[in-house]
Amino acid sequence: MTNDQGKSRREFLKASAVSAAAASVLRPALSLAEGAKGANERIGVGFIGTGGRCQAHIDIVLSLKDRCTPVAVCDIYAPRVQAAAQRTGGKIYRNFKDLLADPRVDAVCIATPDRHHAPMAIEAVRAGKDVYCEKPLTHWSQMDLAKQLGDEAAKHGRIVQVGTQYVADDAYAKARKLIKEGIIGKIVHVQAGYFRRGDWGERMVIPDPNAKPGPDLDWQQFLGDAPQRPFDVSRFFQWRLYWDYAGGPATDLLVHVFTPIFCLLDLPFPERVLGGGGNFQYDREVPDQCNIIADYPGGPSVVLMNSLSNFTPLDTILRGTDGLIAIGNIEHPGKGIRIVPAQKGAKEVLLPWQGAGDTGKLWSNFLNCVKSRQKPYSPIDIAVRVQAPLNMGILSHRAGRVARFDKEKMTIVV
Repeated sequence: MTNDQGKSRREFLKASAVSAAAASVLRPALSLAEGAKGANERIGVGFIGTGGRCQAHIDIVLSLKDRCTPVAVCDIYAPRVQAAAQRTGGKIYRNFKDLLADPRVDAVCIATPDRHHAPMAIEAVRAGKDVYCEKPLTHWSQMDLAKQLGDEAAKHGRIVQVGTQYVADDAYAKARKLIKEGIIGKIVHVQAGYFRRGDWGERMVIPDPNAKPGPDLDWQQFLGDAPQRPFDVSRFFQWRLYWDYAGGPATDLLVHVFTPIFCLLDLPFPERVLGGGGNFQYDREVPDQCNIIADYPGGPSVVLMNSLSNFTPLDTILRGTDGLIAIGNIEHPGKGIRIVPAQKGAKEVLLPWQGAGDTGKLWSNFLNCVKSRQKPYSPIDIAVRVQAPLNMGILSHRAGRVARFDKEKMTIVV
């Protein structure tokens, strides 16, 4: 590194630290100035995108009726939003900006196709709303919007919780403290994987094969900034099968096992990422097998593995110079974070799960943070850094080349 490059990097880090400090100080003041809800007042929730995943969120909000209440629902497909209104009693909106203008809405739940997440969340924080945003933070082509959302959330003092429920557990904070104390030395290698048998998660149900654009289905609003294409009923209802609207296993599944790693380690943006895989079983655009290798400055090297052809699980392993940490599969009750020091006579430590994988606990944490203005389990600053290597893995896979991250311009280069 030249002296000029070193100076530039130091100035960038200094500016980032100042911005973060300012945001942390500003956040409570903004909340009070805007008339934050009192300790016993219920938080008004608006739902943007009321499809399959949103139904789970509605169930949770209805179960937490002493803390929050659904006040508005929005969807571009009329039958869907009408059904959501009947369940919740919320006011119907067909354009999300109209919902954001509703003063009864304190927080929004965004459960739309991937490429709408960041644009909607940006508008929401600008409108003074806190945000629960489904993963991934952005579409794989929108790294610039991920950074913009992070900046806007800090500027406006808004809470943004990303829906990666694997991190809904206090065990991560305990393990993080032990890692900082050097319990397994320097971490140099990480492995993680997500495995399923079948592509049922992407091959969503088509409720009306005869659906067409019109007053009840806004095709142009669905497309957003995606390439213009003629209406296709599969693209509308089964959007996770297509590159235009989704990223396949990288951003739909691997994001779940990758985010916990950031809750344990202060990983920056990666130096380089290699993505691979392909369509080895199913007829669809996005891959059914996905592997990503991400190298970080000075380590670690992170290997992410995925298959939709076999469900044999894989623990997340952090390998250090003086031991290892195993993050147990959350599907197995009684497991947790297992810390195994290499030093002779050192005892293993087991931190049992107390909520990992529970979307309800992630929502409860979000509501707590809306009141307290504290950082949530899955905060925006982590989500931005998680998104970068996942996007890079997809771009690398599609281009057949290694992707690199330009830290000065905060852009991906393939």
